[in-house]
Amino acid sequence: MILSHFLDLTKRSLFGRDFPGRGPFFSANFLVGDIQTGIMPLLAVYLLLSEHWKAVAVGEVLAFGGLVTLIAQPIAGIMADQIVAKRTFFLVLVSLFAAGCFLICGSNPSFGRILFSQALIGVAQAGIVPVLSSVAMGLVGNGRFSSVMGKAQGTTHAGSVFGAVVVLFLTSQFLSVNIFVFYGISALAAGLVLLGVPGDKIDPLRAREAEGVDRVCSIRQLFTPSLIFFLSLIFLFFIANTAMLPLAGEKLAGISSLSSGRVMGILVLTTQGVMIPFSLLAPSIIRRFGSRILLSAFCVLLSLRGGILFMATSMGGILLGQVLDGMVTGVLSVLLPVLVSEFGRGTGRFNLLQGISGTVVSAGGSVSQLLSGESVGLWGRDRTFLLLGGLSLGIWIFHLAGNWFGGFAKKEAE
Repeated sequence: MILSHFLDLTKRSLFGRDFPGRGPFFSANFLVGDIQTGIMPLLAVYLLLSEHWKAVAVGEVLAFGGLVTLIAQPIAGIMADQIVAKRTFFLVLVSLFAAGCFLICGSNPSFGRILFSQALIGVAQAGIVPVLSSVAMGLVGNGRFSSVMGKAQGTTHAGSVFGAVVVLFLTSQFLSVNIFVFYGISALAAGLVLLGVPGDKIDPLRAREAEGVDRVCSIRQLFTPSLIFFLSLIFLFFIANTAMLPLAGEKLAGISSLSSGRVMGILVLTTQGVMIPFSLLAPSIIRRFGSRILLSAFCVLLSLRGGILFMATSMGGILLGQVLDGMVTGVLSVLLPVLVSEFGRGTGRFNLLQGISGTVVSAGGSVSQLLSGESVGLWGRDRTFLLLGGLSLGIWIFHLAGNWFGGFAKKEAE
């Protein structure tokens, strides 16, 4: 009796109050952990070290995938608002992702084949996160959205840790290319698992933050000065942030004798392991400090991370940089959809706003990959860390200046 009560309290503390389809929903989030975090850095290191591609070519391929995602995300957001059968839509998306993963496999991958695989993966990534957030909103509403997203992101990062362990095992026993088979299978499994969420429990109006069928804002009405400042800030932040992980993987591979897959597995394992507790604590952290202080702190920590990676001469120094990444990204993975939900409340355009926000993040990531690829070619990897760290200080100043004129303080997360 006592044990049963303890287990029930533990379950509620980890996953919050019950809601229909909770198990399948969190399971799907667990399985897509690597879809959101692992494949791009692993692909970069795989092409560089296993297939001996040039850094510029790798940057171009990754930037192309980011560009596809950038273009597709607003479309995916509109579709997520309109499509009632969200579970089926999700299954289609993860099937495209799996197909892109399987295309990477095979000896001597051509530039064209990798580009096509990136197109499929880019389209899939455009919709996977918005659809899962839409399902959460449709199941629980905006009152519990922050709490459920914190648990969902914690589960996602736990899935990424599991994936990193699997990657370490696969690369120690088999060829590195087998990790992409694993990612493809995980994606398909996530699509099948989400079918376990009762479709009739996902309220289509609540899922898009609409107050009524006919009360949907126009796209022009969405773009307030506060939203434009918010989008500008996250665009600049991800320019400075995105390229650091693959660059850290390349640097670690250069100073160790580990294979490319094991290097990235260790980095992803470290980062995601830190993200798990910070994602679970994110709703409380957001309520305690607010978005303004948190985003200011994130810019400073990103600059510090760039300095640490610049000076690192051992695995310990590089992993310290990834610990900072895990702290920031763990909270940010919850803060961004919560802020988007604040902007979208009552507009009926929640998923479109998610798509626009994702487009801005992808645009920043693409610019980051291109910028880092050119910078490594001109000045070397270590100086590129300094460049990205210095850029993050500029973003911090931009954030402070914007807040002087109001910023998006009116949209603080509850």
